[in-house]
Amino acid sequence: MKVAVVTGSAKGLGRAIALTLADEGYTLVIHYKSSKEEAQKVLDLISKKSPKSIVVCGDLRREDEVSKIFSEVLKKLGRVDLLVNNVGDFLYKKFSETTTSEFRNLIESNLYSTLYVTRAVLPVMRKQKGGNVINLGAVGAERIQLTQKSAAYFLAKTGVYTLTKVMAHEEAKSGIRINMISPASLETDIFKPDDFPMGRCVTYEDVVKALKFLISPDATYINGANIEVAGGFIPGMS
Repeated sequence: MKVAVVTGSAKGLGRAIALTLADEGYTLVIHYKSSKEEAQKVLDLISKKSPKSIVVCGDLRREDEVSKIFSEVLKKLGRVDLLVNNVGDFLYKKFSETTTSEFRNLIESNLYSTLYVTRAVLPVMRKQKGGNVINLGAVGAERIQLTQKSAAYFLAKTGVYTLTKVMAHEEAKSGIRINMISPASLETDIFKPDDFPMGRCVTYEDVVKALKFLISPDATYINGANIEVAGGFIPGMS
């Protein structure tokens, strides 16, 4: 049995990733914070292909809740082969208008959640002598981005990039690979198709294809990498 944990998998990109991994033969841990009905619908959709899959709930900004989640996962399923850190809020707002609470949430939901969840799975992956972690970043996250309306978000995603690199280096000896996928904006209400070099925004399918490569036998020596799924889009360039 191969077990995959996908954070924030009740809706959106996380949902698309979870459905794909069920098709790939994984037993899924569907995580949600407040979208209980949507999470149950995902579980219902994959129940025939992945009958041992479970749903878990928790605020990943809190390390104590993360610990409870993974105690439950290991008690019920016994292992974690793949972790997809998908949780992370986005805010498109001028920095001067961003409240302290909003700033804190962007850092905690994107950066701290990735740190807490990855640290929670590393002990079992070390014991298994193998595992795969994929963090969701953002286009341009590998360099400092000075953006007027998403500064805090990019600050957090650059932090995720740093975590990806450092953890990949440290955990490689245990057979654990840690990589990052950085899409361009999935928010069609912020950008128009003409804003992108290839004439369209990124789709869930684009991101899923990159993820499928990273978990495939073809990617066994890919570690600490950041794959941009952005069609040549560069933040700040028209």
